[in-house]
Amino acid sequence: MLKVLPEHIYSLIAAGEVIQRPASVVKELMENSADAGATSIMLVVSDYGKTLIQVIDNGCGMDSEEAEICFLSHATSKIDSVEDLQRLHTFGFRGEALASIAACADVTLKTRKEGQDTGCQVHISGGKILEKTEIACPQGCNVAVRNLFFNIPARRKFLKSDNSEYRMIVAEFTRVALTRLDIEFRLISNSKEVITLPRGRNLKQRITDLLGSAAGKQLIDVSVDTTVVKISGIVGTPQSAKKNQPNTYLFANGRFFRSPMLHRAVMKGYGNLIADSTTPHYFLFLEVPPQEMDVNISPSKTEIKLENEQVIFQIMEAAVKEAIGKNAFAPAIDFDTEGVPVEISTGDGFTLSPEEKKIMQNGGFRQPKIDYDPLFNPFDQQQQKTPAPYKTVPSSMNDMLKEEAGQRRILQIDRNVVAMADQDGGLLVVNIARARQRIFYERYLESMLNNGCQIQEELFPKTVTLDHASFATLMDNAEKVRSLGFEIRPFGKDCVVVSGTPADFRGEKFSVEDIVEELVSYIEEENQDELFRKAAEDIARHTYFSYTADITEREAAAVIDGLFACKQPATAPGGGYTFIRIGADEIRHKLM
Repeated sequence: MLKVLPEHIYSLIAAGEVIQRPASVVKELMENSADAGATSIMLVVSDYGKTLIQVIDNGCGMDSEEAEICFLSHATSKIDSVEDLQRLHTFGFRGEALASIAACADVTLKTRKEGQDTGCQVHISGGKILEKTEIACPQGCNVAVRNLFFNIPARRKFLKSDNSEYRMIVAEFTRVALTRLDIEFRLISNSKEVITLPRGRNLKQRITDLLGSAAGKQLIDVSVDTTVVKISGIVGTPQSAKKNQPNTYLFANGRFFRSPMLHRAVMKGYGNLIADSTTPHYFLFLEVPPQEMDVNISPSKTEIKLENEQVIFQIMEAAVKEAIGKNAFAPAIDFDTEGVPVEISTGDGFTLSPEEKKIMQNGGFRQPKIDYDPLFNPFDQQQQKTPAPYKTVPSSMNDMLKEEAGQRRILQIDRNVVAMADQDGGLLVVNIARARQRIFYERYLESMLNNGCQIQEELFPKTVTLDHASFATLMDNAEKVRSLGFEIRPFGKDCVVVSGTPADFRGEKFSVEDIVEELVSYIEEENQDELFRKAAEDIARHTYFSYTADITEREAAAVIDGLFACKQPATAPGGGYTFIRIGADEIRHKLM
């Protein structure tokens, strides 16, 4: 039953709800629908939410009186007393959302309560009710928000780009969808259904529905139950870590929140398995007693105060470590066949043994045995290997290379490491892989800034599956992507095919999938030079520059010449020094 809270209650609430962007409207309306007991929620957006945001549900609905009261400030059915603030089980509780939305948009509400013959329609604009009529409509609520910020042009002016706003809408849609697996969700954008999430799916299946089958194969279950907190959910494998990772979700009692502290706990759980600049995806759910959690802190309700935060930090770190450790020896699971009975194993892989025939006749199956040594340490074998001897350059080659290598004499070569005698009698050690990365980075950046990047057609085009928001962003910025040297086109639902790559990197091996995924994070950069720089860094970082065989003296000399012709030869764009120099004085000092 809706009612307006008395002053002594709403004065205790962290109020000041402000609708900042279309995603704010999506969040409030979808959370209201989930709280209303809906089993089906449909989100419809047009013009990236600026023209229309509509949420349709089959929840409990409202009667005629409630349909009018709901637009008043502090009108809510979620709490009745001050004590209820300490035991919240719903998304909303302030009673400010609809009032705030109605104050800055044109809103039409159609609703019918269960058991009633007719429904009610309320039309409100700029906070004023324009019309209230009795209509025929299905049970539930249908809220259409049109012309957002029509009376606040300053706020509309400072909205971000269309794609950025759309990504935020999809993010809010995803947050609600991840918490309510018992609800069917649909997203329709510009009259096209882009996301369908069936109800009754488990968490892995829902994540796969949202992020694609490729992400579904890189998931690890996390589960720990203590007297302080219960943690469950999914984390990504170390291989899934990316530089720009949008899929990091923390939920406390079903409510999404942000916590830099608990994010660090997750990262510490991975330890040195991932690079410092990358983040894996994770979807973690915390269950704590409601009285030990305070959500009444900020209007956005994404900040939560936990009573035992330090203890939860340690438990979460340990839980992530344990999950990753168990996964280290687990066989890879194809998500598409998960739940299918395991095939009968055989001794030679083809013929059934008498025991296995008996098991098959009895209708039984047995799990194939995973044979591994739990004490196996691959690093022991590496340490036992005899290092390959350094190649020395014949003295007859030194004179020929002296001029090419800038008056530096190559002493020793071992694959990607070259030691040279420097001009002052010191020693110069060059990392060839990093040197090549620096050379190709500057060459690629120069070609984009000057003549435009040439595209080379791929003999075998590659397909990349993305989440829906990333796919939409790339398609809307296809020309910018082309200016970076990539030819992409749509290839099915939320999938692109990359048929062309930068000609400057022909012959080099680089991860097209990783590059395309990271392009989304900065493709809308308005400064063209900054866009080119970020793209060049990403491609250089994801390119494999190491030699599969020992580098020759001529190759080493050519790379070193190219390195010292660069504008910034000392460091690689992916991080680390390209060379180190030990002066003659330092060598003499160490030998004294």
